[in-house]
Amino acid sequence: MPSPVELIAEHAHADQHTVPTGAILFRRSEPVQAIYALERGLVELSAPGAGRLRYGAGEVFFYEDLAGNRLHHSRDARALTPVSFVRLPRISFLELVHRHPTMVLSLLERQHSRLREQRLDACHFY
Repeated sequence: MPSPVELIAEHAHADQHTVPTGAILFRRSEPVQAIYALERGLVELSAPGAGRLRYGAGEVFFYEDLAGNRLHHSRDARALTPVSFVRLPRISFLELVHRHPTMVLSLLERQHSRLREQRLDACHFY
């Protein structure tokens, strides 16, 4: 079974991008129009008053804003290293989920792992 990143990269409407360290992929308050799948590098998502999230190769991000029907991004996305990513428009992502519903299970599994890691990390701070 292909990974979510592979499925997204193979989609006819997917756009491949490569950006240098420090590049902004999108800013908070910009319209949510796509999902992002990282093929290489590290991206940090941040917002004032909110924690920072880091995503690496093989991860998909901003499906939360797509699934939540938000109109605007809730965080800024900045490349911490040179990054290669695939950008897939919202409607194409929803079509992909319809064709490959098990992809959602992979995304949920990764989100669950991420939340568990955050909870364990929080246990080490007083």
